[in-house]
Amino acid sequence: MRKSLIIVGLCLLVILGIGAVEGLHVNELNALPRDARIVQSKEIHGYGQVVLYEDNHDKSFGIAKLEKKFGFLHRFDGSSYGRTVEEGKPFEATSLGDPNRFIVGVVTTKESNIKYIAVGNHLKGVSSSQSYELSLEEVKANPDDYQLEEIDDQYALFVLDEYTEENWTIRAFDQDGNLVADKIFGDEVRYMNEERAD
Repeated sequence: MRKSLIIVGLCLLVILGIGAVEGLHVNELNALPRDARIVQSKEIHGYGQVVLYEDNHDKSFGIAKLEKKFGFLHRFDGSSYGRTVEEGKPFEATSLGDPNRFIVGVVTTKESNIKYIAVGNHLKGVSSSQSYELSLEEVKANPDDYQLEEIDDQYALFVLDEYTEENWTIRAFDQDGNLVADKIFGDEVRYMNEERAD
């Protein structure tokens, strides 16, 4: 029994040693190439994790893919980082993608009163120069067209199947389900009522 434990322990040490050389880490935080705190983490089936993090030095945010090896080790596999909310804007978004998935991270400001973020678009042809009506109830009624997340500590994280114009269209809603702000594909983030941005 004791001999078996020693063999298992030695095998584990060898795996950890090889893993350290290959950039593998036991926990997600150590796999990040910067000093940060992880705000949210989601599993990507068959791959590993995606984490949304905040840099401890400049308070910017980013998202990173962490490949999982041997079921418990993590290796950094790319990130989008250094993002902050511009003055007068309600939120900032960043993305990271590959042929199999598209990841979107969003941070909001406290002043924006944003409670929910929706990614997707069934309102084809709407541009940022147009006003339009959309409620949280309409988003919930169209689950094939939107993914919806509740804001957690000012952040939301989405893991989507692919990059599309619709998946890079973002809408923000307040506690009462009113549309507060948006980012239509190809345009800038804006408050829906521009008076709020001044």
